Amino acid sequence: MIRSWLFVPGDSERKLARGGESGADALILDLEDSVAAARRPLARDMVAEHLRAHRGVGRRPRLWVRINPLDGEGLTDAAAVVRAAPDGLVVPKVNGPDELLRLSHWLDALEARDGLPAGGIRLLAVATETAAAVLRLAD
Repeated sequence: MIRSWLFVPGDSERKLARGGESGADALILDLEDSVAAARRPLARDMVAEHLRAHRGVGRRPRLWVRINPLDGEGLTDAAAVVRAAPDGLVVPKVNGPDELLRLSHWLDALEARDGLPAGGIRLLAVATETAAAVLRLAD
């Protein structure tokens, strides 16, 4: 069970290293709001490397990645980090189920590309960040 989540900027080597010492049940390695647009390619590489370095390590926090919105760089983010097998992806600013379905199809293809178990990477949708999303929660 995950009781505590800690957001960690994906472009900060020091914060990535210290996140595991925090005692949080899960780290959300952030590629969205805490990373300047110009540093996102670097952050993708750093997050993927962090995931690879901690794969198979015994007791560790769960490692999730917050990607950018799907109408922006979200699919690029997912393609860059899925091969490093995060525990899940946090999807911000979701406007409706059609976006999650599209990402789910992409995720199926990325998991197959990288030889990962189908459905092994979970999705956590943040569906209350936009007015449109709030109005479509019942969907």
